[in-house]
Amino acid sequence: MRIQNKWIRGLITVIFIIFAFTSVYPLFWMFINSFKDTDVIMTGDSFRLPEVWKYRNYTDAIFERQIPKFFLNSVVVTACTLVLTIIVSTMLAYALTRMRWKLSGKINNLIMLGILLPSQIVIVPIFIMLRQMHLINNPVSLILTISAFNIAMSTIMASSFMKGIPFEMEEAAVMDGAGLFTILFRIIMPLIKPAIASMSINIFINSWNEFIYALVLITGEKYRTLPIALMNYSSGKYGTDYGGMFAAMVITSILPILLFLFFSNEVEKTLSAGAILK
Repeated sequence: MRIQNKWIRGLITVIFIIFAFTSVYPLFWMFINSFKDTDVIMTGDSFRLPEVWKYRNYTDAIFERQIPKFFLNSVVVTACTLVLTIIVSTMLAYALTRMRWKLSGKINNLIMLGILLPSQIVIVPIFIMLRQMHLINNPVSLILTISAFNIAMSTIMASSFMKGIPFEMEEAAVMDGAGLFTILFRIIMPLIKPAIASMSINIFINSWNEFIYALVLITGEKYRTLPIALMNYSSGKYGTDYGGMFAAMVITSILPILLFLFFSNEVEKTLSAGAILK
């Protein structure tokens, strides 16, 4: 039995090492290529360390391509989308799971439909509607659109956790004189932190990587986000500047990597809480 357990543990360790390598190596590959010239990358020498480290790729990305400005635009859009979506989704989930009203079933069906509806098929009516509201080339249009497409999934995540909270806690709070918003924000939300962590991760990824609506709704350079800024590397007169693009991608990846390092424990708690609820 000990031999079998030893072999099983060894096999699992090898599988995890392979998985970790395949996950981390693309980041390392992107990093080393960010110091190379495009000609070196295109000649098939992209898997070696650079013989001549081209730091100019980063200076061009920071000063000429103005990547920090677009980085800040993405941070603002993502942060506003995150806050708006979590507040609206939590309030909607509370109304659907903790209150009794006639249209709750129909609203729940509409939320399920929102998950099945691809965001790309409504891009034209959304553009026309926002143009009539004079919100084109305004970050508010992007924030509202991304939030709208994330509310459905976030509401379902929050609802699944709220269903496991006993109603007696709210009844006791009402007896103590607590109002509706006090119960929601001071009692319910602290109890569904794992759900909020899951929602935040999902919303952050969708907002940070949004490309289609950022391309359509943001027409000027002032409010351009990172995905659109990266696309401009392939629109040069002499082709794609892969070295500069990799440098910009490294800068773009800093925030997601830092968030993962600081909140990896919350991700594990989220997965554990989800398994317990199941």
